[in-house]
Amino acid sequence: MQTKSGLKRMTMNKGSDKTFTELNEAYIKKCKVNNLSEYTINFYKVSVRMFGKFVDIDQMKANEINRELIDDYILHLKETGVKDVTINTYVRGISPSIKYGMELGIIRKFGFKEIRTREEIKETYTKQELEILLKKPSMDSFSVYRNWVIINFLLGTGIRALELRSIRIKDNDLSSGILLVTRTKNRKPRYIPISRTLNNILVEYLEFRKANEPEDYLFCNEFGEQLPRTTLQMGITKYCKKRGVEKYSLHLFRHTFARMWIKNHGDIFSLKKILGHSTLKQVNHYANLETEDIQNGFDDFCALENFRRM
Repeated sequence: MQTKSGLKRMTMNKGSDKTFTELNEAYIKKCKVNNLSEYTINFYKVSVRMFGKFVDIDQMKANEINRELIDDYILHLKETGVKDVTINTYVRGISPSIKYGMELGIIRKFGFKEIRTREEIKETYTKQELEILLKKPSMDSFSVYRNWVIINFLLGTGIRALELRSIRIKDNDLSSGILLVTRTKNRKPRYIPISRTLNNILVEYLEFRKANEPEDYLFCNEFGEQLPRTTLQMGITKYCKKRGVEKYSLHLFRHTFARMWIKNHGDIFSLKKILGHSTLKQVNHYANLETEDIQNGFDDFCALENFRRM
């Protein structure tokens, strides 16, 4: 197809020569044009790479994709020990490219349906583990001290690792106790209160860090540069292991923040806003309390016990 300028415009051929890789590349380009977040695009790319371990996406024609192939992929993931929740995530990550192929008339239309999953209680850090991790280290090592501050920050705000890495000094209004999170998963900035304890920690940290510019990243490497994702994860892993704590997932601090909020009878609507979730359904996952939490105060609310006191 030629434009008015005489230049030939690239179009997607509805024939059988398009591979899934080529289709996916076209869809990723569309995502970038539509200004989708880097987080979302990376999620699609990771999901497609996983799909590429099951079939040769460089050779497989896009029009060969059908419901039976997706079902075979799901069974393959099950047989390799992938959890049902993760399987749904992987399929969700490749479905946009496939649906794009359907829109272009390359792939025959079929439906996507998530497999049934069993609700699991999200793992969190225990009180004993937190007591160990939150014990203040000596300030002889910048990286160790910084990692301790990061753990306090994650536990005190519930933000994601992606968001933490993008926090700049100017985003922390310590005088009013408010944190502005600008780089979020859904691209919607949000405000999070800064607790008294975290405020005091940040005041000391900023003085120790000796940062001069408000635009500087709050958490940086020893050269003042933005903390790389791998450096952040490796630093927290090393910090936890050295203290005998065998949990070191950055996201567990977010789970712990949410669960303790609910356990302490915090308002679920406020929690939704703080975490940056779009629906209460996502927040409800944190409401599954462990046996010990359910037992505490059970007699005070149990119908039988209340009847006996009458």
